[in-house]
Amino acid sequence: MRKIILSLILTTFLLIPALSAHAEVKLGVLAHRGELKAKDKWTIFSQYLGEQLGEDVTLVPLAIAKNLEAAGNKEVDFILTNPVLSAAIHENYKTKLLATLNKKAGSQFGGVIIASKKSGVTTAEGLKGKKLLTFKIGASAGAYVFQTYHMKEKGIDVHKDFSFFKEGKKQDDIALAVKSGAIDGGFIRTGILEALEKAGKIKIDDITIIDRANDDFPLIHSTKLYPEWVLMALNHVDEAKAEKVKAIALGMTPDLPASQKAGIKGFVEPLSLAELTAVLKDLKIPPFDK
Repeated sequence: MRKIILSLILTTFLLIPALSAHAEVKLGVLAHRGELKAKDKWTIFSQYLGEQLGEDVTLVPLAIAKNLEAAGNKEVDFILTNPVLSAAIHENYKTKLLATLNKKAGSQFGGVIIASKKSGVTTAEGLKGKKLLTFKIGASAGAYVFQTYHMKEKGIDVHKDFSFFKEGKKQDDIALAVKSGAIDGGFIRTGILEALEKAGKIKIDDITIIDRANDDFPLIHSTKLYPEWVLMALNHVDEAKAEKVKAIALGMTPDLPASQKAGIKGFVEPLSLAELTAVLKDLKIPPFDK
């Protein structure tokens, strides 16, 4: 009898870790500005999601190059990432689009093309033969893809028509290099300039904005606007759980600590990625290069 009881106790203890692992939900989030910043921004959101789900949610910061790999290997259950990577992941792994991020400026964003005052450049055509910095070629939505397509529509090939076209380590650094005149121009996403000016690092008037749009979008931009980051469920996730996560995301309000820490208003119904997917196919950006 004693052996039976001990066996039952041992079996119970062995099952606990297995049950815990089964209950754990992994949320991947794009860490385009580094793992520490991603954790600082999204940890409270992952905790809030866990509280609402009634399960443990682990935040998994993903470098840009790791997003597709993590999705393909089912290292995460849900992923929140930029629209270019979302479109690629959705194309490859048939994910379920749950919601689009709704930031203070709205549920869309764009790219900004900037030039140094020292360069004397004021038009897109004037950038030909100049030195430019971009960010994460083929993967960054607002600091490569949007501008590359914008320039292509003007008959400019960013990989042939500039004398120098390389990746900067951070978008902040790209803006600062352009401001100083160390580089002629650069590509950054919407919101970067305003954030740097607020931090006292630049004055926007000290930088030339190429093809500045004149519309009611609150942030400076040069390109068309495209959907913000997308929250997706990987195809191995139970449908009921995916729908529950979607409801939690759509139910978020700006006053929640999770929203405030992430600098968002919440989420909206998923915006179509069709127009962006057409852009990616036109530019032949993997996996749309076949």
